Amino acid sequence: MNGSLIIYSLGFYILVITVSILFKRSLGISYDRKTLVSSTIALIFALIAGVGFGIDRIAELNPNPNDGSGWAVKFLALGTIVFLTNAIVQFVFWMLFAMIRYRNWAKLPRFLFNIFAILIVIFTTLYSYSYIFDQNLDGLLVTSTVVSAVIGLALQSTLSNLFSGFSLQVESPFSIDDWVNLGGHEGKVVSQNWRSVTLLTRENHRVSITNGFVAEDKIVNFSRPTRRQINNFYITLDYTHPPNKVKKVLEDVLNEIEEVELDSTLGAFVVDYMDSGIKYCMRYWLYDYAEILQLRDVVLTRVWYALSREGIKIPYPISEIQMHTIPGPGGEKNTIDNPYVIKFLSKLEWLDDMQNENIEKLAHESKLRLYAKDDLIVGQGNEGNSMFIVIKGSANVLVRADNNIEIEVAKKMPGEFFGEMSLLTGEPRTASVRANEDCSVLVIEKEDFSSLIVSDEKILAEFIDVLVKCKSGIAEAIEKEQQGNNVTKESAHKLIFNKIWNYLQAA
Repeated sequence: MNGSLIIYSLGFYILVITVSILFKRSLGISYDRKTLVSSTIALIFALIAGVGFGIDRIAELNPNPNDGSGWAVKFLALGTIVFLTNAIVQFVFWMLFAMIRYRNWAKLPRFLFNIFAILIVIFTTLYSYSYIFDQNLDGLLVTSTVVSAVIGLALQSTLSNLFSGFSLQVESPFSIDDWVNLGGHEGKVVSQNWRSVTLLTRENHRVSITNGFVAEDKIVNFSRPTRRQINNFYITLDYTHPPNKVKKVLEDVLNEIEEVELDSTLGAFVVDYMDSGIKYCMRYWLYDYAEILQLRDVVLTRVWYALSREGIKIPYPISEIQMHTIPGPGGEKNTIDNPYVIKFLSKLEWLDDMQNENIEKLAHESKLRLYAKDDLIVGQGNEGNSMFIVIKGSANVLVRADNNIEIEVAKKMPGEFFGEMSLLTGEPRTASVRANEDCSVLVIEKEDFSSLIVSDEKILAEFIDVLVKCKSGIAEAIEKEQQGNNVTKESAHKLIFNKIWNYLQAA
């Protein structure tokens, strides 16, 4: 049995599978199941036609067969050609679509390829019909004009969506994977066909909007001209805090967050005077609108901790009646009167040699500050005049390498300290310290510490002694002084003490 049509069909089917598998393995693109299904249907149809009515006659496509089965053979031949054409066109167009999407040459919707595929199949069908049945299509085209008018009126809305889809493709106000707002729905464009545009919302809902509605409505594209977008957030803060101080705190927070960038034009600025306080705006850039909710959470969380550390109040959005003494322009001083903190310090091993009375004085002249996870407590190379004792949580000590990558070299746990050299000598920070989790630290600043030791010089002596005992940076400074000047350890200790005393007195 000369099965040329079956051989061609089987060969095409094997070609589809082979190319699909090679495509999948070489480019990581999974083949389209619809393409394989259409190929299989074409192969089965060809087999049935060949077995039932004679393969030679189907392959020859004889327009004037002499036996009674001629019309059936013609229809089977026409159907086989249509099925095979559809399979070939669908596979070729799928391969082009997959290649274009994979190479990011253009973000075209699948329906454009489908429409061209349909036109090719229709043309092939008409041409094959004319050839196999030896018919002139002029009469068919005249009859189809009346039918087309009736169908056009019935499908007016559908055709409107189709032509609106073409219009959107020509204008191209958005592409696949763009974040847009269409008809009040915000999401990422995941597909566009001849009838509608489909969005994937943040809630993982798929919303389909007809092309006609999209073409007539307002389109907001958050991914054009670039994915870099400005975000404005407004916050109202108490009148007692100087605006310049507040703006600096807000801008410092934004500068510390790597995922966003402070707007260099405005940054943080005053918007208005409200009933409950001064209204400020934080203006910053983000690099992908899809992450706006996550980044806003990071920014607002870090802002709350920063405002809390500085004693800046966020007023309630209602009227408050309070009676209190009005603080000075700098706000209330956040001093420590917490018995827990004092008890915590008195139990620290490295403070054993310090009198409890002096520990209490030290605590009262210190401030308790709260840092959020990833908050920068101190930055490497920055000037410093304060020392920190971890009360709760933990912090990572990071050193910046030559390639500008921070490397973790230590972790500070509750009871441990850092920054003592900056407090006592004013040296720049030798490392960065970033909160590993929500972290409470006791901050001893130069100004407060200086006023404390003026009243009692023994406090400084005890404090230096406990730092030397736990082999901190002060111990290393004394050792260098001893080797550099070739003096005894006691003399070196006295020299360092005098340097620290003179530095603190200059505050």
